[in-house]
Amino acid sequence: MNQIPIMGALKERMRWLNENQSVIAENVANADTPGYRARKLEEQDFSSLVEKFAGDKEVSAPRGTAMLRTDPRHMSPTGAVEGEFKTTKDKSMEEDPDGSAVILEEEMARMADNQMQYGLAVNLYRKNVGLMKKALGKTQ
Repeated sequence: MNQIPIMGALKERMRWLNENQSVIAENVANADTPGYRARKLEEQDFSSLVEKFAGDKEVSAPRGTAMLRTDPRHMSPTGAVEGEFKTTKDKSMEEDPDGSAVILEEEMARMADNQMQYGLAVNLYRKNVGLMKKALGKTQ
């Protein structure tokens, strides 16, 4: 399925949205932590994702004996467990008197937006699978 550009791009988009949800949850969990600054994932451009997957006709396996991450949940070769996507500290937030820089209302709005985008990606994925089944003559 990943060889079809739109399917690979949708899968990657859902992974990004999942990671984004984790970052938002971490921000909410640390809202009262003194000195904590909210983090954000770098934005993802969906059209460039489709182009990336459309351009990757052949993916060659890396050679050598270096440790590989075949799943984003695996540890990195350095031993640190980290997300695949880059996060940045949100410097635009004002600090509370205790030094925390998390605004719960903004985090909740980001969480709702993330949930809507994830639902959209899942629905698009389902529709594409349904179209493929119909094209193959399978009804279900």
